[in-house]
Amino acid sequence: MSDGSVIFSADTLTPGQRVRLLAMESIKSKWSTVLIGSRPQRYIVLEVPKINGLPIVLDEQSQWSVTFINKGQIFSFPSNIISTINRPFPLAFLSWPENVSISNLRTDKRYPVNIPITFSRLEGAKEPIAKGLLLDLSWGGCLAATTMDIPEEESLSLNLYLDNDTVIEGLLVEKKGGRNQQGTFYTGLSFLPSNKVEVTDRLGDFLNEIENMPLRL
Repeated sequence: MSDGSVIFSADTLTPGQRVRLLAMESIKSKWSTVLIGSRPQRYIVLEVPKINGLPIVLDEQSQWSVTFINKGQIFSFPSNIISTINRPFPLAFLSWPENVSISNLRTDKRYPVNIPITFSRLEGAKEPIAKGLLLDLSWGGCLAATTMDIPEEESLSLNLYLDNDTVIEGLLVEKKGGRNQQGTFYTGLSFLPSNKVEVTDRLGDFLNEIENMPLRL
C-alpha cells in the first residue's frame, strides 16, 4: 500500500481514462465511467455513469472501490462520494484516497479458466487463423493454448466464447511470448489499451463475476 499523495501525479490521473466503480455497501453495484480531472489532496472528478443515456443516482457519502489502469499498473482504492452535480454536465466528486493499492497487470491474480477462443487478424479477411482454449485470465492478459503457433503480429483480435449465448468479440491482444510443448503452443497475451470501451467493460464484468464467486470447499 502506498500513500495517495505520492501515487497520484498528473501522469497517473489522466483525464479520459476508464475507471471502474464497485459499491462497497449492501448493494453490489458496479459501473464503468471516465476520469474528468482532480484537485490533488482534495477530490477526484468522474463522469456520472449512465443507463440508457440518463445519469444514475450516486448517494452522497456512499462508499466505492475505485479501480483504473495506467501505464501497465492497476490502481485501486476506497473512496466516497462527496457530492454530485447535473449541470453543465453530470459529474461526481470523490474523496482523495488515503491509501492506494498498486499491482502490475500480469502479476495481478490469474484466474484459471477453460474458455474456447478464436484468433483473427485485424487487417484483411476476418476468418479465424487459430482456435484454442484460454487457460488463465487476469485484468491485463491471458494464457492461450493452441495447436498452431500464434504469429508475431503487432496486434490480433481474440474472441472468447463464454457459453452458447455469450461471446466477447474483438478483444485486441498482443503476443508477449510462448512455448511449444509436445505439439501444444502456449502463448502469453496482453490486452491492448486501444480496446473499445464496450469490449473492456464486458471483460471487466466477467472478471468481477469470477472474483465474486463464493469459495467452494
